[in-house]
Amino acid sequence: MNPVRAFLLLLPTLIAGDVWPTPKSLSSSSSSSCLNAEISAPVDASDRLNKIMARYNFTSSGCTDGFDSVNLIISDPSSYALNQDTDYAYNISADISGTASVTITSKTIYGAAYGLETLNQLTDEDFHSVPSSIDVVDSPSYNHRGFMIDTGRRFIPLSTIFKNIDAMAMNKLNVLHLHFADWCRYAIESDSFPSLTSSLVGDQAGHYTKQDVRDMIEYANDRGIRVIPEVDLPGHSTWGFPLKTSGDLKYCTATNPPSLLDDADGKTEATLKTIISEVIELFGEEELFHIGADEIATLDGEGCTIENIAGIETKIFQHIVDSERTPVCWEEGYYKSGGAEGFEGEAVINAWNAGPRPNDIIADGFDAIESMSDNFYLNNKPSWSAVWYDISSTPSSAESSKSPTFRGGEVSMWTDNYCYALQCGAFGPDQNVPVGAALYPPSMDDQFTSSFMGMVWPKAAIAAGAFWNYYELTDDDLKTKIEGVANRLKEAAIDACPNDCDCDELTRCGDSYIN
Repeated sequence: MNPVRAFLLLLPTLIAGDVWPTPKSLSSSSSSSCLNAEISAPVDASDRLNKIMARYNFTSSGCTDGFDSVNLIISDPSSYALNQDTDYAYNISADISGTASVTITSKTIYGAAYGLETLNQLTDEDFHSVPSSIDVVDSPSYNHRGFMIDTGRRFIPLSTIFKNIDAMAMNKLNVLHLHFADWCRYAIESDSFPSLTSSLVGDQAGHYTKQDVRDMIEYANDRGIRVIPEVDLPGHSTWGFPLKTSGDLKYCTATNPPSLLDDADGKTEATLKTIISEVIELFGEEELFHIGADEIATLDGEGCTIENIAGIETKIFQHIVDSERTPVCWEEGYYKSGGAEGFEGEAVINAWNAGPRPNDIIADGFDAIESMSDNFYLNNKPSWSAVWYDISSTPSSAESSKSPTFRGGEVSMWTDNYCYALQCGAFGPDQNVPVGAALYPPSMDDQFTSSFMGMVWPKAAIAAGAFWNYYELTDDDLKTKIEGVANRLKEAAIDACPNDCDCDELTRCGDSYIN
């Protein structure tokens, strides 16, 4: 026997606990074999599959007697489609006593990508070894495993978005929910209304060009991740104040904070439809379009009555449906304003507050996404054990958790606490200054990025694991598993919060981001 292989066989093998998210089924031998393998794919491999394979390297000059190939068997290798029905399942099989090949089987290239990620996590990089026999059968519990990024308040640099996409792919999150229009800004350039971003100057500067967004979508799609746009309305809508000045958007200024007005002349409706059509075109084939509709402000007799709010929401829902897309809103869009009434079977409702849960939403005829704020709003600094939450265990949802209309879950990072003033002044003067306000200006992008990444990772990975395959874990077991995740993130140059350390808006491990 080759002496290198003889030595490797004595190494302790990796076990299922080292892979994250934990596969549905993983068995492996207690012995290890070295891995020096090229990845082979179907002859009709797509450009995207070639990019996927290029991200993994299983070759090693020190291995001469072990696994020498990783074979991808993909039943539909040319399909690029990314939607709610995309199949991410994969199997891995290997047995050095029978063949020197590791085989990854999947229906889609995205399942193959997840198989390669799992194999990569099973590889001992120090010794270039894997278990001598491996049998993995894996698939997600939910097809919507999202991460919501709020760049409508504190602008998030494009490079930071890319780093988050890398971390998402490592942890099998597959939906980037881009909340890009809120109190502080409309963060994507508009050909129809250039003033939306040309007004963002000085400390308020920060937006994406259309090419930036195309690059973001391509980068995400290449990693099996969809990008969903959100334009928050009719509340959270001071992003449109440049168009208030021009008369293209009307507001109920008597409300605090201001809210969009469904005016009798239809000016607001027409402008919003133009904006939304432009965004739909930019985001290509993406099925979902999120309109927010949360935390609406009403003041009877001043225009923004609940009926007025419902009216503009309903018109925008219909425009999205007419554009052959699926409208999404936060829970208030149905349970407070009623704007989503009539769109049962066509719309998705995002549960986030202490009100309706997915079972209620599904019973009322809508698809549901769980974004429980107590567990999944990372800006609220939930504990690791709080984030490790079974979304199928929400009250009375035992049956609905298996329904095809329960799409899955989202973990979120809101940037309220980085605003220069409370919600960028939308609530008026003399409000408390948010704790992270010093990191709002673009000159603080580097410090902000470190702060943001430290608050998101590795906690977002915990949510990813829960959305993929939740099972009971003790706090100690969870800590052990996520320490491994944190180490992998560090190796991938993801600026995650270190193990056994606290990270918040202004500090990391007790050290301030501000000199």
